Amino acid sequence: MNAAQIRHLLDKARHAVFLGIPMSEEEAPKTQEEYLEAYEARLERNPLQETALLREAIMPLLSTYQEKWRNDNRAAEMMTGTSLPEPCDADDWLQEVYDEIVNTDTEEEWRQFVTRFTD
Repeated sequence: MNAAQIRHLLDKARHAVFLGIPMSEEEAPKTQEEYLEAYEARLERNPLQETALLREAIMPLLSTYQEKWRNDNRAAEMMTGTSLPEPCDADDWLQEVYDEIVNTDTEEEWRQFVTRFTD
């Protein structure tokens, strides 16, 4: 999978998390700030649909995310002496990805998140 395909899947995941709807192939992604604004303005949510869309976009990238997460966790343990418990199953891993996406506040932070998958 090339970097453009990875970015597209991550944009689809972000779109699902913040808007709760599928992102069309011809649709350009919004900025992180625009997604946050749209998320805060939403009146209704459909967690089942959001989860399904997130799962669809992230599953092809999950092994890459897991590897980076484990490496970061090992590095943190070496530096601080503590580590985070590893998620138990695919649902827990999806929750980790969701938490990272939803806690990204700026477009610069989003670009940094994307580079974890593309570098």
